[in-house]
Amino acid sequence: MSQIFRVSAACAALAAVPAAQALAADYDPPIYVEEAPEYVPVEIGSGWYLRGDISYSAADPLYDLPGIAHRRFGAGVGFGYHLTDNFRTDVTLGYLGGDRFSYNDGTNTIDASYTVWSGLVSGYYDIATVVGITPYVGAGVGLTYTRHELDANFPTVPAQISFADRSYDFAYALMAGASYKVSDNVSVDLGYQFLHTPDAKYFDATTPAIREGTKHHLVKLGVRYDLW
Repeated sequence: MSQIFRVSAACAALAAVPAAQALAADYDPPIYVEEAPEYVPVEIGSGWYLRGDISYSAADPLYDLPGIAHRRFGAGVGFGYHLTDNFRTDVTLGYLGGDRFSYNDGTNTIDASYTVWSGLVSGYYDIATVVGITPYVGAGVGLTYTRHELDANFPTVPAQISFADRSYDFAYALMAGASYKVSDNVSVDLGYQFLHTPDAKYFDATTPAIREGTKHHLVKLGVRYDLW
């Protein structure tokens, strides 16, 4: 009896081996995959913007004499950065205009011109946005480049004059205006700028004398493009 039992147990063990192998073949151990970190795109140029303006000089001409053509329209370009939602700063270069005089009677000729450029570093405070309109105030400091030129020829005298003067002078500016956001990246800006150059020299023909200090009152229309 014991012999039969041992033989039966051995057969049962042999029969269980294929079943165990089959179970082992069907068992797949779990695979643990470490979760990849979330991809966050890097913003290039975020906060930076470009700007372009046209301006109109509303001040009295520096040389308000008969026959002088006043160039009241100007233009400017620049780039800036949004420091916060309300504060921004920019660097601008602008042509402000000037005066020009030409005379020719067939013998005597006179050509005279006065031109002004400005370069400013400015800061602005955007007060609040209501229905897409954002009023702002600002101030800036920088330099003006002034150029006076005179070429005169009087053969009947005879006399000839050729004169050119160029100067760089400290300037400061005060600004106020409002911008309107046309799209996510584009804003239209309408503003006023008072630009004062205390030490700039010019010739006062009514005195006559050399004076110091020029003031510009500019109405500006511009476009800002945010580089997102």
